[in-house]
Amino acid sequence: MEIFGFTFSKSLVILVVAVVVWLASQLLSNTFVTALSSGTPTGKRLRTLGSLARTATSAVITLVAAFMIIRELGFDIAPLIASAGIAGLAIGFGAQTLVKDVIAGAFILIENQFDEGDEIEINGKRGVVEKISLRIVSLRDKDSALHIVPNGSILMVSNFSKK
Repeated sequence: MEIFGFTFSKSLVILVVAVVVWLASQLLSNTFVTALSSGTPTGKRLRTLGSLARTATSAVITLVAAFMIIRELGFDIAPLIASAGIAGLAIGFGAQTLVKDVIAGAFILIENQFDEGDEIEINGKRGVVEKISLRIVSLRDKDSALHIVPNGSILMVSNFSKK
């Protein structure tokens, strides 16, 4: 069926394939993370990295499918891709701190510098790690104060729990 040069069958195939690829990537990621993290102390770290991988995969699949469907509508996607590149550059300059936090958080998780429950000192604040994410570390001190430390601002960590 074609309306205004738009072919519904091709767009429907693109949409179905995108959904199948997305479901397969989610299933594969969940299976992989579950198999690797079961019974290991690094399970929380792997689940966090798995979540990051699932989000990135979903974004890529959605963008590719959207561009393919827009092309099927008869639009030239080259200007869209160029505009997306320029917008990405502008957003990148505006989000430097966020990117710095996420990259530092990824290295904290990958290098297993500390885990939830460890007693650490970050930038002069000592306490027990309550939560680690790609962007922040939540640290509870002995006076029950909760310190939220962006990963990009961590200059030095002292871990009192690891021997």
